[in-house]
Amino acid sequence: MWTAERGPSPRQGRKRTMSAAIDFDPSIIFGPHPAAPRPRAKPPGFFTAYRAMRDNPITALSERAFEQPYVRLSRPGGVLLLSEPAAIEHVLVSNAANYRKSRQQQRRLQPALGEGLLTAESDVWRSTRRITAPLFSPTAIANVYADMEAAAADMRDRWLEQCWQPTPMDLADEFQRLAYDIVSRTFFSGAVDRDRMLLHAGMAVYFDTLGRVDLATMLNLPTWLPSPDRFRARKAVALFRSTVDAAVRNRVHGTNGETDDLLDRMITAVDPKTGRGLDTNAVADNVLTFLAAGHETTGNALAWIFYLLALHPEDEDEVRIEIARAFDGGPVNRDGLDKLVYTKAVINEALRLYPPAPFIGREAIEEDRFAGTHVRKGGQILISPWVVHRHKALWYAPDEFSPVRFLGDAASRIQRGAFLPFGLGPRICIGQRFAMQEILTVLATVLPAIRYSLSDPQSVFPQARITLAPRNGLQAFVRPATR
Repeated sequence: MWTAERGPSPRQGRKRTMSAAIDFDPSIIFGPHPAAPRPRAKPPGFFTAYRAMRDNPITALSERAFEQPYVRLSRPGGVLLLSEPAAIEHVLVSNAANYRKSRQQQRRLQPALGEGLLTAESDVWRSTRRITAPLFSPTAIANVYADMEAAAADMRDRWLEQCWQPTPMDLADEFQRLAYDIVSRTFFSGAVDRDRMLLHAGMAVYFDTLGRVDLATMLNLPTWLPSPDRFRARKAVALFRSTVDAAVRNRVHGTNGETDDLLDRMITAVDPKTGRGLDTNAVADNVLTFLAAGHETTGNALAWIFYLLALHPEDEDEVRIEIARAFDGGPVNRDGLDKLVYTKAVINEALRLYPPAPFIGREAIEEDRFAGTHVRKGGQILISPWVVHRHKALWYAPDEFSPVRFLGDAASRIQRGAFLPFGLGPRICIGQRFAMQEILTVLATVLPAIRYSLSDPQSVFPQARITLAPRNGLQAFVRPATR
């Protein structure tokens, strides 16, 4: 049972070291403090922890989580929260074969995503990864740039048409719509656009039900046990499963005409090792994974970037200047994205402060030992990018926004396991190149045309479900840049 965090037992006599926080010039003046919950002075008891985890898991963490290399979130043998980069690398990279997705994560993801790349294990996962990897190669991602730019331009133009409205628009919702549009264009050639509102509504219910931590998750109960959240999510899951299943079946049977998108390539791709492809159900599972997980995380990332730039106008100006120089006043193009060095640093800093997936769960298949820590068979490991990215032993002024962390020598000193917005190791997010190109394209296409201001910066607060989103959205006034 989850009772309270606790550090290593004194009787174990272990010494732990973590590299010193990355050096920065202490004369740097930071701007407004980005929104984040204040860590608790003491670890919460079980019922307090449950209420906090149910409402917003990042509010359940105590100061110790951001200071120690690891803490136990329950009695011995329970959940071990790792923040030490070497230990994270051990679990996610060097001994990744011994750690599968945690029962808690599978309980939240499998009902909707089935055996997609995010949830599959063992041979199913390895074969799926080999089949889908070419879809996200640098060449393949470059080939979908035009669809990304067109979707971003459509949103920009719509914003400019709506600038006259006296009420703010929700940029978080706008970016969710945009990210969905981009996935729809690149995977489906727009075939599921007619179901956009139904899918959005269904996914909202899904993230607010199965995305929440429930008592069964806290107690680490088997995934097959029913729960109120699973019952509430049934209709929503059935809705977007049936929509995607129908789109995949139509494409498999050739009823959508001639296309050449990522869905076509997934249907025809084969495992280079076995020569077998994905069956219709597996294609649907993976398309739904890319649609749900991909658009949700990227949409949230864009919202957080715009939020942070609004708090730091000097960085926003720097990004605007760099975009103007990269394209020399001409249209946005794929080659120019490589010139956006400072913009990429801004994106990375936003991903550090607000990682799209705030928690990564693993379960030990066999017992293990690393850095003096024993993990029993079935032991639960929690790696939290939210914690690691704000850990006091790893980052200077960890709660402040400073893109220079990701430039030059400072960037080279960031430890591999200290920055993991897309995960790490063999199960690192397959869509990270897709996401980075998408974000850069949106910034380069939209920012030069508009100016914006948050209607109420103090109302913005991070909300953790499966992903990390701005609670209550991101309300902002938008106007043309020329005014």
